[in-house]
Amino acid sequence: MKCARCGKTFDETQQDYCGFCRTVHNKKGEAIRDLKSILRYIADRYGEQTILDRRRTDALIADYFPKETAARRLCYVALYDGCAQKLYAVREKPFEVRCAAGARCIKSLRDEIGLKGRVAADAVEAVGSAVGCEISFKKSEALPASETESKKNITDPAEQYSLGRHFDRIREYEKALYWFESAALQDHGEAEYYMGSYRLEGRGGIQNLAQAREWFVRGAENGVAQAEYMVGYFYAEGISCEVDEDKSFKCFLNAAKKGCVEAVNMVALCYENGVHTEKNPELAKKWRRQLAGGDAVVIAPENEAPKLPDPDVEVPKPLPNDGEELYQSARRCLAEKDMEGAALFYKQSAEMGHARAQCSYGKCLYTGNGVPKDPAEAFRWFKTAADQGLNIAQYNLGVMYLKGVYVPKDHTEARKWFEKAAQNGHEDAAKILKKLK
Repeated sequence: MKCARCGKTFDETQQDYCGFCRTVHNKKGEAIRDLKSILRYIADRYGEQTILDRRRTDALIADYFPKETAARRLCYVALYDGCAQKLYAVREKPFEVRCAAGARCIKSLRDEIGLKGRVAADAVEAVGSAVGCEISFKKSEALPASETESKKNITDPAEQYSLGRHFDRIREYEKALYWFESAALQDHGEAEYYMGSYRLEGRGGIQNLAQAREWFVRGAENGVAQAEYMVGYFYAEGISCEVDEDKSFKCFLNAAKKGCVEAVNMVALCYENGVHTEKNPELAKKWRRQLAGGDAVVIAPENEAPKLPDPDVEVPKPLPNDGEELYQSARRCLAEKDMEGAALFYKQSAEMGHARAQCSYGKCLYTGNGVPKDPAEAFRWFKTAADQGLNIAQYNLGVMYLKGVYVPKDHTEARKWFEKAAQNGHEDAAKILKKLK
């Protein structure tokens, strides 16, 4: 056999490794170098339970694969956290249970050891395969690094999820899928729900009902009401599982109690028509009231009707849309170096009265980033934000008066705005005030 690493030949009937570079090969003549193949080799040779002994596994890797130091370090870290024992304990459980255990291992490796989500997922899959616990976390191809310089720096799952929501809103589904999957692999519940939706509908290029159900199950385990509703839907329709009316209704009811509107409607329909549960018109009416009045559902014990809100207690009105979501979308665009997109979202948020967005959009106009330069409009937006007490906008107005940008130079007016900014905690404004006196 010819060595896949150094090109030398060796007798595969006598040994399975190259005598020159000591690279181990499988029966197909391929070099065994990745962690999954290395652990599988050790498990086949010494038994699956060998992987449970971290020190012995490390010694065997050092002996058989002396040059694969990266794989050895990754394996040592993964086994140090007890990953092998956790997966070995659930190796005969259903697929979704095994994947849920794997997801917890990924989260532990990320939070306690510091591994990134994709690397942790690969390590957990490798360990699972070696101990007979087959799991799979399907990963789409990473977007080219040239598309954004920031991707390598964004590892927080909440930030990744936020980026996914941004690209989902502007219908760039491939990018959204990338970020949702990055967050979901770190056990982010809402991202797992979106991964299920994307796999169910085929957004981002891949439709897979089995994977969709797997992601919904994981989202439901993390307390996401919409994900639990979808698990109930899969049980009701028998999608990638056996039809189970009891489990279906239980999922609908749990999701409804958590405030999922679709689940509330479904529970009412079930009680009205006697589907998945016994017919109960009174309970159906009570659930319908939740939809009609927009009141929150109060969780009741099993088999009891949900309690209705006290009519004498004033229900708080929902907060107005203050542009915060659009402002965060603009920040996501900045992370992607998309200045035009950032300016667009800043403007929309600014028009809704968001002070920081008004200031940021003013800065875009002042510098010409993402929009044509327009000092007059910049001044107007700075003034609007400054009138809301934003110290950065007050400082910017002071600078414009000090330099005479769009407005005539006026040290008195500049001092006035610097004083306001300093009073609101702007340190640079306080320093400039000292020089102006």
